[in-house]
Amino acid sequence: MTTVVNNDTDSLNVHSIKMEMHIDPVDTNTSLLFEAPTPTSFDTILQKCGGLGRFQLIHYFFINLMSMSAAAITFYYVFAAADIDHRCRLPENVWPNDNQYHPINETHELLINRYIPKTTGATKWQQCVRYSTGTSNDTLMNCPNGWVYDRSIFGYTFTEEANLVCGSEPKKSLLATLMQCGCFPLLIVGSLADKFGRKKIITLVTIILFLACLITQAMIQWVPMPIDIKFGLLLLNQFASGLNVVAYSLAFVLMLELTSSTHTSLAGNLALISFTTGEGFVTLFAYLAKDWQILKWINTAFIGLVIPYLYFMPESPLYLYSKQDYVRLESLLRRISTANKCDEADWYPVYQELVRNQSTASADDKELSFFQKIRQILMHGSTVAKLLTCVLLGFTTLLLYFKISYGLAGMSISPYLGILIGAVVEAAGYIVGSLLMSTKLARKGSFILMIALTVICVILIPIISSRSPIATVCVAQIGKFAISGTIVVSWIFTTELFPTAIRSGANGFFIAFGRIGAIVAPIIDTSINKAYLPYTFYASAGLAFIIVLLTLLLPETKSKSMDAVEDYATDENKA
Repeated sequence: MTTVVNNDTDSLNVHSIKMEMHIDPVDTNTSLLFEAPTPTSFDTILQKCGGLGRFQLIHYFFINLMSMSAAAITFYYVFAAADIDHRCRLPENVWPNDNQYHPINETHELLINRYIPKTTGATKWQQCVRYSTGTSNDTLMNCPNGWVYDRSIFGYTFTEEANLVCGSEPKKSLLATLMQCGCFPLLIVGSLADKFGRKKIITLVTIILFLACLITQAMIQWVPMPIDIKFGLLLLNQFASGLNVVAYSLAFVLMLELTSSTHTSLAGNLALISFTTGEGFVTLFAYLAKDWQILKWINTAFIGLVIPYLYFMPESPLYLYSKQDYVRLESLLRRISTANKCDEADWYPVYQELVRNQSTASADDKELSFFQKIRQILMHGSTVAKLLTCVLLGFTTLLLYFKISYGLAGMSISPYLGILIGAVVEAAGYIVGSLLMSTKLARKGSFILMIALTVICVILIPIISSRSPIATVCVAQIGKFAISGTIVVSWIFTTELFPTAIRSGANGFFIAFGRIGAIVAPIIDTSINKAYLPYTFYASAGLAFIIVLLTLLLPETKSKSMDAVEDYATDENKA
């Protein structure tokens, strides 16, 4: 009797399971009832919904507008505050309204040569001094009437408007430094994206960025003010512009979380390739505009293009899954599968099973406050070690990037063409780095290979720089290719290293400390005596070697599901 009752009960359970999972009873093998269920990851569900289909590609297109605008803002300084040829203005009683750098006739040329001494090679006029009375035996003096600038290459720059030359030239570096400092809010904003969601924080940062740039730029353009105040507003504008990199880094995490682990390297590569595309756009805009204010308006308009899309931008499915927001998650998965033309029967039963298991596993979990979670993370030794390694990795990679990029200065070509060549080299490095990650080298092997090539180039540059300028440029280009490949691997690798609950925060630390490397590199090169400059290359190579050793201690993340949850309480309980 007991056996009959159990059989009847089992048959009812089997029927209910079949109905819930939309399985035809005729096709069901009863042996499945006695097999242990295969663990299902959320990554599997994303793959069944279409890991990289029309849904992802459409949103990647619009999200990558942030990547392109980040590049435009990063390279704005190169054109707006360019190093341009200049000379002292001739006295008014000698040549009234001397506003043309190059002579307009023979008389003008004669007067310029009389008042402006030539450089050592006698190829250009000296930039910061002139003779007081127009005779070579006379004493030299600073430019009392100001300067005349060569507009043939960069047009009207802020360098000319604020006279950031000679004794005021160091002020120009503040424009680049403030933009890099605008990335430091990532130290806080990244964690906020882990708490409140990627979409909300990206939207908030982008709107603040756009309004800050719009207001400061309108004041600079139309409100009369002394040049010092205008310079201060432009510095504020540059700092606000740095928030674009904050939004871009959060969007980078979102792009990787919209797809399955099979396609994360491709998603990351698309984001960085878009950055190089932005370099090409800003170069084109600068060439056409040749005015620092018009170029600034173009950059602001570029940011504004993204704002309408923010309403339609999806939330990260991995974020919703980590927060157990199953109502919004199910709706999003349906959108993804519908856009990718995937059958709901392929993923929905698996999703239901995963939700049931997740609900059972987390039924007794205690909800912790934000600061309690931070404390648990800090008590988790392996996570802290990974975070510190990634911080040093980010610092070193951007330090090396800017270190070897100075090799481009040896190219005697148009600066516009030089930047385009650099963008092509970067893109090639990103592509090769992504392809290497798909091989047996995986993340760690690809990173070690690319940074090893970078180290070789960094060591060779000071050795051959005094012997062959052409060879130096070639090695610098190979180095830029190698460090670009290193960067794409490091960005994807560090994003995959951490679980969803702290991914944006950890990535924020990685990128923010990378910007410190970007600030430090030019300071070192300009403050160190040229005789000791080669040692800075060797020190950078040594730092990269330390990074290689630390990378060996990190876990491999290729094909690892990004929904893995770290048990932060483990180390704390052991302690």
